[in-house]
Amino acid sequence: MKIKVKTNFCGEPEFDVEMPTLRKVLVELSKMMKSSILNPSNWGESLGDFKVYLNSVEYENLLHGIDTELSDGDKVEVNLVILAGG
Repeated sequence: MKIKVKTNFCGEPEFDVEMPTLRKVLVELSKMMKSSILNPSNWGESLGDFKVYLNSVEYENLLHGIDTELSDGDKVEVNLVILAGG
């Protein structure tokens, strides 16, 4: 299944993923970026620098979290949180 991911840091990449889950899509996006979106010490969490949404719901609020299965037409959004300070 083709999954398009809307991001605020690398456009809208599209991935072909068999039996897609949110985790699989984030792994593919991480490979493309050559940087991890998922926390390597706990693969069920995104790194604090990213917010991940499925159909406008933050993944942490989904029944199956990061392992939620995706359906045709689902909207995945990954935003890089930019903090400024001084």
